[in-house]
Amino acid sequence: MNFDFINGATAKELEQFKSVCNQLLSRTYVVRTLYRPGKGRVNNPDYTFLSLHYEAVQEYLGLLDWDLRRDDLNGYFYVLNTDEANRCNLNKKETAILLALRMIYDENQERLGLEQDAICTVRDVLEKVVTDYAILPAKPNMDEVKRALTLLENHSIVQRIDGKFNQSSCKFSILPTVLAAVSGEKLNDVVSVLRKEKDVDEETEEDLVD
Repeated sequence: MNFDFINGATAKELEQFKSVCNQLLSRTYVVRTLYRPGKGRVNNPDYTFLSLHYEAVQEYLGLLDWDLRRDDLNGYFYVLNTDEANRCNLNKKETAILLALRMIYDENQERLGLEQDAICTVRDVLEKVVTDYAILPAKPNMDEVKRALTLLENHSIVQRIDGKFNQSSCKFSILPTVLAAVSGEKLNDVVSVLRKEKDVDEETEEDLVD
């Protein structure tokens, strides 16, 4: 590894180096902009740091079997582990919510363009999951919704803006990292599977009623 950056860095730069590495390892992603109370959308200093010192961070994480990647168009960095150590296993309802977030994000980008964030409420997501996209036969309860969105926030897929995740009026931003979390190909495949399971469940319920 080339230690030129580490050997010549100031104490402040070394602290940010460690902070950024820890954030990538714990949250997977670092995004270009964030929401701050009272300030709205602001530039993320960690993203700026990674842009300036990408190779140094990439080399360091590479020693630990982590691959640092970047998406300059959509504005985020992320890491992958060769042993899939950062793979997040979701249950069916968590998966449905994640898929709905990706669909909402795509709709938002088509309407407003790349420079606009996809901002929605918990109510919006639940309507999409059951009614518009028909991924699930019924809405998850609010405890399940809170657990799913909290998990996704911990992995920098969403960022809460106002309210709590167990409130239907809670407002949050869907971050561009959802594009890496759910590829277009994976989106179509998983939605198809969930809809088939939904149809089977509904047929079973009809048989029981008959």
